Amino acid sequence: MTVFEQVKSAIDMRTVAEGYGLEISRGGMALCPFHNERTPSAKIYPDALHCFGCGTHVDVIGFTQKMFGLDKPIDAVKKLNDDYALHIEIGKAPTAEKVSEYQKRVREKRAYEEWEKSAWRTLNDYLWRMREWREFAPASPNEECDERFVYSLHHLDYAGYLCFEFINCNKAGRLSMKNIVAEIADFQKK
Repeated sequence: MTVFEQVKSAIDMRTVAEGYGLEISRGGMALCPFHNERTPSAKIYPDALHCFGCGTHVDVIGFTQKMFGLDKPIDAVKKLNDDYALHIEIGKAPTAEKVSEYQKRVREKRAYEEWEKSAWRTLNDYLWRMREWREFAPASPNEECDERFVYSLHHLDYAGYLCFEFINCNKAGRLSMKNIVAEIADFQKK
């Protein structure tokens, strides 16, 4: 695996773009740093930036090279390696130990990303279920309350809070919610 491939798989475009000063909307749009504009026309994808205004399409290395006016892609690789502490050895072949360590980091990163997607789906589904269960409210004061309605009364705000926290916290905060997410996933299987 080349140093270019190592850098591209170690860090995503959004992290680099935000790290170098781009403000990215929830939809992944930003003002293109390569031409003057008033409305965002640059779309940030996981592995690239594409500007619909000027036609620029770059990966993390090309973005860094163009952003800082670097002459060679290897200079961008070195800058990314330094700025994001990627621990990639440049200029010599990696040892078997380094390759193994790198592969382990990549596996851990992918495992976390998969868990994060699954956890968000679980929390979001829980929130929607609590909202749906409000439909089981008694039609009259004399009618007996459905258990689902009562449960939703107690848990709807909590479900909303969990979703809000999950969206707004960092990786460590999300990982601290692992047990809660597992309990909710078990509950939803019932």
